[in-house]
Amino acid sequence: MDNLQHDQLGNMGLEIDNDVRIQFNEAAKWTKFISIVMFVACGLLLIVGLLGGAALVSALKTLGSTYEVFGEFNGAILIIIIVIVVGVLALVYYFLFNFSKKIKMALLSENTADLNAGLKSLKIFFIVTTVFAILSLVSNIYNLFF
Repeated sequence: MDNLQHDQLGNMGLEIDNDVRIQFNEAAKWTKFISIVMFVACGLLLIVGLLGGAALVSALKTLGSTYEVFGEFNGAILIIIIVIVVGVLALVYYFLFNFSKKIKMALLSENTADLNAGLKSLKIFFIVTTVFAILSLVSNIYNLFF
């Protein structure tokens, strides 16, 4: 391949050709799209949780003794839980958005620091989502047997 493009990313011992650039560019587009969709979903979850959470708790209190366990469950606690969950989700998808932003900058400026920062953000995103997946799997296995 005579048209291999040598650039400053070669300083790391890597040669980024046009195919890799295209793949990084496509990955950056999709991860930006996915992260923005998840930011919108987090916002909607926050709005629905804040508006409907307190109404749900008060409705369960009026149902009677069957749902008495919710008697001590305050609506403020539910709102705090919703805000924490939305905050964690938004933080996780911020790393995906950061990957997209840094990779685009690295491709445009041919800067190895931006490439490394983008890949580090993607690594953190994968680590956090893997931990959540393992916790979910363990919880499901526990509920299956106990």
